Amino acid sequence: MQLFVYGTLLKGMERESILNGSQYIGPAMFQAQLFDLGDYPGIKVGKGVVVGELYEIDQVTLDALDRLEGYRPFGEKDSLYLRREVEIQRMDGVNVQASCYFYNHGVKNQNLIVNGDYRRFRLEQEATDQWILAYGADISTDFLIKRIGEVKASKRGYIDGFKLTFQVVGKQKAYYAANIFYVGSREKCPAVAYLLTWDQAVALDRRRGIPDNYLRLSMPFRDQYDHTSIVQAYIVRPEKLVIGIEKVRLVIVIIVLKPVSYTHLTLPTNREV
Repeated sequence: MQLFVYGTLLKGMERESILNGSQYIGPAMFQAQLFDLGDYPGIKVGKGVVVGELYEIDQVTLDALDRLEGYRPFGEKDSLYLRREVEIQRMDGVNVQASCYFYNHGVKNQNLIVNGDYRRFRLEQEATDQWILAYGADISTDFLIKRIGEVKASKRGYIDGFKLTFQVVGKQKAYYAANIFYVGSREKCPAVAYLLTWDQAVALDRRRGIPDNYLRLSMPFRDQYDHTSIVQAYIVRPEKLVIGIEKVRLVIVIIVLKPVSYTHLTLPTNREV
């Protein structure tokens, strides 16, 4: 069965090891609202987008997750979370059925995570400057500087499992847009990361058409020293895709969200910048 995760089970988070033996299908999204509950998040039915990851899991893993999430199939009233089957949208636009855990108690509106991305929320609470993914024309440092000004630092590396393509975006007024999508663990998409200020990141958001055309998502990034951190990357909204046209693999640029260790979000060494 497929499982959609959105919190501490995500890659790079505290409980990722529980899914080590499960097949990673790729990033995905789901219509709901995401809330910060302190040590972990929870989702509730509502208008919004929650970003997470999709896995294929077995019964043993499902039973372990039920215990972890406090889900009692025969006593749902007393459960911390409720497991439900919902429709999840992969980033290639395909909709699939998957299980997902919903928080079973009340939440406060002020704890809403507006961007729907728990890893990004955690990183941005610690970060002032941002490392954020860019690609296409922004691969040129000079071109990027003309758009947003001088950048503080950069580093090379790649994104596991992703490939760069050009795809047709828009149902009425279509145009070609650079995009990355998950194709499997054997693929490695070359990348360069730039350290930007918050204002520079917002300027890139505007150029990418956030949130109407693109989403800015968190994902793992492996640098030239083989150190993995969690980054942010621009991906075309699945509902905006018309068709996919694959081109020759190109180098892309990443703007990662502050150098943060892949394990439990601790800070890495200075060699990254």
